[in-house]
Amino acid sequence: MAFLKLIRWPNLLMIAFVQYLIRFSLIEYLNVPHVLDHLNYFFGVVCSVSLAAAGYIINDLHDLETDKINKPQRRVIGTKISETSAKQLYLGLNILALTTGYLISKASGMPSLWMLPLVAIGILYFYAISLKKIPFVGNFVVSLLTALPVILVAFFDLLPGLNPENQDFVKEVMRIISAYALFAFWTNLIREMVKDAEDIKGDKKQGYSTLAVILGKEQIRFVILFFTIVLISFTGFYNYYLFSSDKLSSWYILLAINAPILYFMYSIMAAKTSKDFKGSSSIIKIIMLTGICSMLVFTLSSIINS
Repeated sequence: MAFLKLIRWPNLLMIAFVQYLIRFSLIEYLNVPHVLDHLNYFFGVVCSVSLAAAGYIINDLHDLETDKINKPQRRVIGTKISETSAKQLYLGLNILALTTGYLISKASGMPSLWMLPLVAIGILYFYAISLKKIPFVGNFVVSLLTALPVILVAFFDLLPGLNPENQDFVKEVMRIISAYALFAFWTNLIREMVKDAEDIKGDKKQGYSTLAVILGKEQIRFVILFFTIVLISFTGFYNYYLFSSDKLSSWYILLAINAPILYFMYSIMAAKTSKDFKGSSSIIKIIMLTGICSMLVFTLSSIINS
């Protein structure tokens, strides 16, 4: 159980869920030309999950002192798992990511792209040791890496099968996937700023220059609110756009995405303590899940209306 807690298994489950959702509710349901069989697609999912798990471990290894202040009851390294064991797990997961990354790059006919997991490992390492201490840069980088699994396996699966006959269809599907990647990026960017507000005490003591440390809890709320207004403008547009043609999807967006976003905005403006910000972080995480699950609703609506 300690190992599962260390690698944040619910987050890893979310990554796998999203990637298989894309495969079955978009690629296979719409019969989009693709090149990866089920085994190699599975390798792609394993690569993404391994990279994320390794990223969590290296981040915790470099946050040992900060976590003693911010979350003393939730620490795993140094309490339930030794530093040596954590480093061995980190190495093993990176080897697994590189191996599966090589396999899917070869299967997709783009062998030179095996380096993408290596680049991701490097970025995650530098995030853990330095980038997260830089205002906004750390938030941006980790959110970009969060959005990457949404689009990466589809990139390996779809683009190699692109030809003049199917390019318009494939590009349209890639645009849909890119929209979900953007949603994942933006919601995670908001969540990262909320987490910074939650962890402000320990970060300040360790000399981290996060936006929350620089602005303080009072002012960071307005920055988070601004980014959330941008988010609801995006989801609100889709809500309005779909209302006349797809009532089921439109009602889902209204009740499962936009209503929780409004509640999140209220919770942020009312937040005063680290516990309050932790609650807001949980809300935006739920919004991320319901947003991604709209793929299922769109597919269901398409079946009903066909």
